[in-house]
Amino acid sequence: MELSRKEIFELQASIEFRQKEVKIIHEAESEKKKESCECEEILRTLASALNRLADERDKLIDYSNYHVLLVDDNSMVREVMSHMLMDNGFFHVDEADDGHNAIVKMKEKEIPDGKQIPYDLVLCDLNMPMISGLDLLSLTRENSKFSTIPFIMVTGIMDKKNLLEAIKLGVSGYLTKPFKEEDLLAKIDNVLR
Repeated sequence: MELSRKEIFELQASIEFRQKEVKIIHEAESEKKKESCECEEILRTLASALNRLADERDKLIDYSNYHVLLVDDNSMVREVMSHMLMDNGFFHVDEADDGHNAIVKMKEKEIPDGKQIPYDLVLCDLNMPMISGLDLLSLTRENSKFSTIPFIMVTGIMDKKNLLEAIKLGVSGYLTKPFKEEDLLAKIDNVLR
């Protein structure tokens, strides 16, 4: 059985909480009986489960220091995606409501020495007013300071023409709305590995 990133962290927190409860019970029982109790076996089982989870967790990318720019003209979509990202370990998520504001955010966050990119990932809607997702992708690929930023196009409609154009411009991946949280995370993992 393969667990999602979110399930791994939720299960780990649940086991650690249960472990604390059992330790308290064990200490109280041990003082009363002055001998071993059933709690020791439960604690060993919980410790074993945590070790197995640690192995799974070690396979995951630690996204806590990744900076993501989420670009979509729909505030509800931005909110849902932002929660999905933050629930899965992304602590630095910036949002822009169109391509123009995305460029402004990228330039504001630009690192002067040019050796680092301002964002580790851009998730961008295709159809937006003013500057579309394809236009934003084109602008980032033309700018040497932003050209290596992984860029995932997220869209409700990915027709063949737009897909070919995005590929030609150097898109890192694409995702069609609506999507499940695990689809988003799988795409991100694939692009960032």
